[in-house]
Amino acid sequence: MSWKQITAVSLILAALSGCSVFDKLVYRIDINQGNFIDNSSVDELKVGMTKEQVQYVLGPPMLVEAGLPNTWYYIQWQKPNNSEPEKKSLILEFNDTNQLVNIKGDIKPPKDFFEPIN
Repeated sequence: MSWKQITAVSLILAALSGCSVFDKLVYRIDINQGNFIDNSSVDELKVGMTKEQVQYVLGPPMLVEAGLPNTWYYIQWQKPNNSEPEKKSLILEFNDTNQLVNIKGDIKPPKDFFEPIN
């Protein structure tokens, strides 16, 4: 091979190394932000639980708005290796006596959510 061919092949390989085909071969770390929302923990929630009990089960919320202290937001954002990011949200609503009354968001309430606490 002549030096011109070697240079041409080197330039082509360098140009191809920036393509997205090779991007999947590069290791990227998983990025996790926010709360870890575990379905087994959410299954433990029941109407009538106090804020302290909910915090014991799920941990502290990601966001409690100043104007809405009875609404807690749990947000989980994950970007696995080379995949698309995934976002889950769980919104808990409490009444004025600090008891859990409703669940909203991407995660459905457990089947026995509306049964009273024993």
